Amino acid sequence: MKKTVFLAVILLICLSAVPLLADYFSDMGASDNATASDVKEVTSVQTQESTDTLSAQTAAAEENEEEILVCFASSGAVVGVPLEEYVIGVVAGEMPALYEPEALRAQAAASLNLARLALLDGTSERLGGGHISSSPASAQAYLTEEQMRDKWGDDFDMYYARIAEAVQAVFDYEIVYDDNLCQTCFHAVSAGRTENSENVWQNAVPYLTAVDSRFDATADNYSVSVQLHADTFAEGLEPYGFVPQQTARLWLGESTYSDSGTLLSLEVGNITVSGAQLRSAFGLRSAAVDVIYEDGEFILTAKGYGHGVGMSQYGAQQLALQGKTWQEIIRYYYTGVEIRERS
Repeated sequence: MKKTVFLAVILLICLSAVPLLADYFSDMGASDNATASDVKEVTSVQTQESTDTLSAQTAAAEENEEEILVCFASSGAVVGVPLEEYVIGVVAGEMPALYEPEALRAQAAASLNLARLALLDGTSERLGGGHISSSPASAQAYLTEEQMRDKWGDDFDMYYARIAEAVQAVFDYEIVYDDNLCQTCFHAVSAGRTENSENVWQNAVPYLTAVDSRFDATADNYSVSVQLHADTFAEGLEPYGFVPQQTARLWLGESTYSDSGTLLSLEVGNITVSGAQLRSAFGLRSAAVDVIYEDGEFILTAKGYGHGVGMSQYGAQQLALQGKTWQEIIRYYYTGVEIRERS
């Protein structure tokens, strides 16, 4: 960050004599997130009454600003991003910008907590020296400012302001359990009840327990079915050791489900698979899946969207519409947690 601020001051001096440099920096590529930030800082510098005043302000900001190293899933590049800017990019990638302000704040608080946990864990060789991935499959989605502009077009300023306000409102808070930062997982839509962590990741986490989220059933595409020919179904299960030994209508055996609707086990011929394995094999929206055989095809119906653990984003929106605050939403979906100001 010190290097960035130093470059910003040098650029200010240059821009006063050579205005064309500003155009050069604004044309840099989308992956150069730090460059976009530099240009923004230079523009800010030009509005200051004096260079001395600016230097004092930027020095103070630099001392207090946290930075997170983001590993971009598409390229493997690792870029340092100011923490507040990072969380804005995460909320932009994870939740519709027109959701209620309190839902956006709840999302910002959960995403910020995960970012601070990543900082606490330190950098990872697996991430090329980064703290966190931009992939929603392994961490949480992240959009650069340029990607947000491409996504929102003429509505960029309005949507960015909504999300920035949400992030600023929660930035001085953290979510803890037994004095430790929480793993504030979230998903798009539950199957009507969120899931216990041990039914998804084997480990029981006291604050990641199932809660009622029945209003999720009103979400668009809450229930989605996929029809597969018997041969396609068998082929998808081959990596799990499935060998068809009888007619397809006899393949399906006993099944077990969690109280939240996650398929825990299903006998298919000579193997037993879980809903998570079916989701992976056939690209389903969730592991809360029912399987039936009908007229030579297997029909797989998945409810909800995502792993089902922690906060339902659609549920957060419904609670916000009922007048709940972001703190109430967080406490609803993460059992027994404490929200406190950072010291």
